[in-house]
Amino acid sequence: MATKQALDWKNKGNAAFKAGDHGKAIECYTYATELDPNNPIFYTNRSNAYYLMKNYEKSKRDALKSIKADQSWDKGHYRLGMAELALDNPQAAVEAFQQACSLSPKNEVFSRSLLNAKAAMRKGMTGAEILKQEGNEEFKTGQIEKAVETYSKAIAACADSAKDTEVKMACYANRAACYRQLYLPEKCIADCTEVIKIDPNHQKALIRRAQAYESMEKYKKALEDFQLVCRLNPNAKIAFDGANRLRTAMKKLGMM
Repeated sequence: MATKQALDWKNKGNAAFKAGDHGKAIECYTYATELDPNNPIFYTNRSNAYYLMKNYEKSKRDALKSIKADQSWDKGHYRLGMAELALDNPQAAVEAFQQACSLSPKNEVFSRSLLNAKAAMRKGMTGAEILKQEGNEEFKTGQIEKAVETYSKAIAACADSAKDTEVKMACYANRAACYRQLYLPEKCIADCTEVIKIDPNHQKALIRRAQAYESMEKYKKALEDFQLVCRLNPNAKIAFDGANRLRTAMKKLGMM
């Protein structure tokens, strides 16, 4: 709980802020944080003052301090989003605003800020990139079948360019992850294979294809993919565990 002295300094800071003296407000909020370093409100107040003085790095720093003091402090995430957006980091801003919105779903200021950040992030993006991003958001929120539809649209929207080729690979790999969750191993394998046609050493696609092969008891093909990942990345524990598991199973079945 905030001490009386700390609250007195916060109130003095608020008065200075309202009077437009942001430098004085920062000084007062600083005294408040020194007296009570665990109160997130003092940090977000100072973050706002720094923001209005266009000192966005310090605004971001204080927003992070407020979140460290209280992860559930919605205004901390909001202030972080505002600072990230001002620093031209729209992706980070979107993530911060999403967190703020999840904590306070009915806050219209947070919702509008999230939309603004998304618009900023999409500047210069191709149609396929925007669709991929939408698919990612749907996947994160558990809308797996909808994500499949969106990734399919993104793949169809890809142009013949290096940038969209990367998008296409990501969408195939992400759609494969969806199919894996939907227990559709054949479709998962097909999408992973499309990725591997473009990049034969794509580790995520190789691992997902191996897992799908294994679920269909196509152990030899699964082992081949796991072993390739092991050669590409000696620290890929999931691939090493998968390969060892398959060798054990294949020995029991007399396949090795």
